[in-house]
Amino acid sequence: MLDFSQYKCEFCGAPCTQVIFAAFVCDKDECVNAARDARGGPGGHMARKAAGRPIVPEDIAEEGAKNCDPSADPRND
Repeated sequence: MLDFSQYKCEFCGAPCTQVIFAAFVCDKDECVNAARDARGGPGGHMARKAAGRPIVPEDIAEEGAKNCDPSADPRND
């Protein structure tokens, strides 16, 4: 089981309480909304697919290509 206490909110730095929209976030509505917007808003991946673009946002794909070593991320044990 994932121990959220080991993580911080990706948007405000508060202790993480949940993973939502593929982001570690706290309970604040603004952080949850920021996580949703970072994923492209409601249905963002399907909107990108319908437009003929990759489902994974370009900035995330580029970051993954640069840092594909799981041991480089301190959250990965």
